[in-house]
Amino acid sequence: MGAVIIAENSNLIGGDNAVFDVDESYSGHCEVLTFNDDTVAVLPNYKEARAVATYAISPDGGYESVIVVEAPNKKVSHQSFDEWILT
Repeated sequence: MGAVIIAENSNLIGGDNAVFDVDESYSGHCEVLTFNDDTVAVLPNYKEARAVATYAISPDGGYESVIVVEAPNKKVSHQSFDEWILT
């Protein structure tokens, strides 16, 4: 599976994208990265990573485009979107 856009902003507010690049059968930790390879968060699963990625590119999120990737060897930094947003 190639990269898939999971969320995008209007060009009027930057046109940023949240991209998913994880194999369909993968069920482990996922990392949300900026396109400059800075870690936004490492989450226990795709569902939580998608929530973080979608919010991160919003005007309130404060990030530009991000990508969600497999991170089987990375330590989880946040257990959920809620935990991430509150820290």
